[in-house]
Order: sequence, then C-alpha cells, then structure tokens
Amino acid sequence: MAILSVLLASPVPAATPDIDGIYIDSDNRYRDGTPYDYPWEFEISVDFVNTGSLNHIDVTKPGGSIPFTTIYEDDGDWEYESSNYLTLADLQNDYPTGNHTLDFRDSSNALLCSVTLYYPDIDEPLNPVDFTYPSQNGQTGISTTPTFSWTIDPGDGDALDLWLEDLDSPNPDEDVYDNWLVSMTTTSWMPGPLLTNRNYCLGVAVRNVKDIQFINGEPVLPTMTVNDDTFAYSLSMDYLNHIDFTTIPEPATICLLGLGALSLVSRKK
Repeated sequence: MAILSVLLASPVPAATPDIDGIYIDSDNRYRDGTPYDYPWEFEISVDFVNTGSLNHIDVTKPGGSIPFTTIYEDDGDWEYESSNYLTLADLQNDYPTGNHTLDFRDSSNALLCSVTLYYPDIDEPLNPVDFTYPSQNGQTGISTTPTFSWTIDPGDGDALDLWLEDLDSPNPDEDVYDNWLVSMTTTSWMPGPLLTNRNYCLGVAVRNVKDIQFINGEPVLPTMTVNDDTFAYSLSMDYLNHIDFTTIPEPATICLLGLGALSLVSRKK
C-alpha cells in the first residue's frame, strides 16, 4: 500500500527592506528662468539597496493618524508627487511641517519597519540658476559632447542637483545622466556623449537641505539608522530650472553610386 506523505512548508519570514535614501522636498519649478503657472510641488521618494518583502509604503502627514497616501513601486521608482500649487503657502496649507511617518509593509499589510522624519520649515533658495549654455529654451544645434554652463551666486543655496533627460526616450522621466549633490561653486557640467538630432531636458536645482554636511567642501547628505539599517535622508526645498534643447543633426551623406550613375548617363549623351 502506497503512503502519501505531505510536507508543509514553513512560512517564509518577511524580509525588511534595505533603504538607501529617503527624500522629502518642496520644489519651485522654472522653465528657462520663468516660473511655471503653478510652480510648487511636494514630493516624497525612497531609494532602496534591496526592497526585501516590501509591497507598499503608507505615509502619514504631521498630526495625522491614518495614511494620506500609499506609495507603490512604479517602473522601479517609489515616489509620491502632489498636485501643483500657486504659492508655497498654498502647498504648506496641505503639507504642513512636522513629523512624516513612512510605514513599510508587505503584501499582507504586516509592518516591516517604520521611519519618522521631521520635515522642517526650510528657507527658500534665493534664486534659480541662469543658464548660459544652452542660452535659451528650445535651442537647436547643441553639441553631442556639450559643456553646459550657468551662473549662480554661491550664497543662494546649500547645494546643486544636476540631471539630463532624453525626451525622445520611451521613458523620458528616467535620467540619462545625473549628479547629486555638488557644490554651489559649480558652474558647468559635461555629461555627454549625447545622441544626434535628439530632444533633451537639462535641469539644475538649487537646494537648501536640513542637516546637510560638508566634507572637504563638498555637500553630503546626513544619515540616520533605524533597526540597524543606515540610510541617507534629504529634507529640502529647491528651485528647479529646466531648459530643453536639440542636439546637432546627423551628418549629411552623399551617395557616390548615385553620382556615378548620373555621370555615366551624361557621357552617353
């Protein structure tokens, strides 16, 4: 007589995520030095070394008792973006300063870990950068090995954040190049090579960051440790200035076979 033996697998323990960085930001967006119609936006994003058993992140506002939003992974990104506001005061009416709690949960809604960050009343940067190359939005004929440049007063903020997006890419919001964070004395950047005849967006943000540190003159984000997991955090306010441009066209080509054929016809006459 055959005996059927059934082994019951032990439940797999939930794996706590390994957090790389948590970023909470109020930003004021410009296009070539001109503010957007509704320029202010509030953002929360999280980067991971490893997500473990993470399924979603519940976020609770200061003074709240239940989450105001739940963040899920979207194309590798874990982020929340608010609607757009006319003024910083309007934004802060809906997103006040204080403790923001992020609860990291698995698919059964079990709590994996919890992080609370105090987002403070941060001073606005004084000015956005002023681009000098490209010199105007929509400029064409930009080199495929460019040196982008701008002017800025080093006292206008704590640090700069630089990035470049390929607007013709299937994922235009994914940075082709980025450089985070750099000194306020930085006034140029060489991120190439770029593709020919391609539309790009260059962005430079002037940031004020709570608790930012400076090592050998370079800005470094502070860190905190929760349950033996050490990660960077950024509590910031920034002015983002964007500028779009198009790189040089592909070189024209000459069909030598076609020219030869035309010459042959001419000789026959």
